[in-house]
Amino acid sequence: MQYHQSVDKLILFVFGPLVFAAALLVIATGIRRAITRLRSRPTPDQIKATYDAYLRRLLNPQPDAVERELGKCFPERLLRLYEDKSAIQAVGFQLDKPGKNRWLPKRWQVYCFEPLDLESLNNLPYEEELGAGFCFATTGRGSWYWIAASDQRAKDSQVIFLDYDGGGSHGETVAGSLEEFLNLPRAPLK
Repeated sequence: MQYHQSVDKLILFVFGPLVFAAALLVIATGIRRAITRLRSRPTPDQIKATYDAYLRRLLNPQPDAVERELGKCFPERLLRLYEDKSAIQAVGFQLDKPGKNRWLPKRWQVYCFEPLDLESLNNLPYEEELGAGFCFATTGRGSWYWIAASDQRAKDSQVIFLDYDGGGSHGETVAGSLEEFLNLPRAPLK
């Protein structure tokens, strides 16, 4: 049987075009993702419209509708927070809570407060084991501050941290009451 020199190149002839096609596919996919990312950036007008809609919802809370949906009552202190238009608009701060080591306080970041309406109730996390409640503030990084709702209107309730960012603080009590939470020393976010 005679050996042909072209057999050495058989692998190149068969798999070469496949490798070339795969490389083109990877390049085309990367270009497509880059174009999509550039196109999907919101314009300044879209950003302003989104912020205006958020601010309108934040300044016009709907506690009655949310309480009806939950079948529970929010604490009085939460309702007073949403009545205080300047307090509810506070953004970008961290709370320093003294810990076991008084020289090194535990820091709780607050990016912004969430609007008290049905849209927020339906879009924010719900913890079955905690029961009815509301995530009234966020870190902006996939974690929220939660307060319980109850059958009877309470004066206040503890604040629980829901950490979906993997920081290990999920379910930790931040403050014994919302009043305590709001009165913790504040500093700008770093």
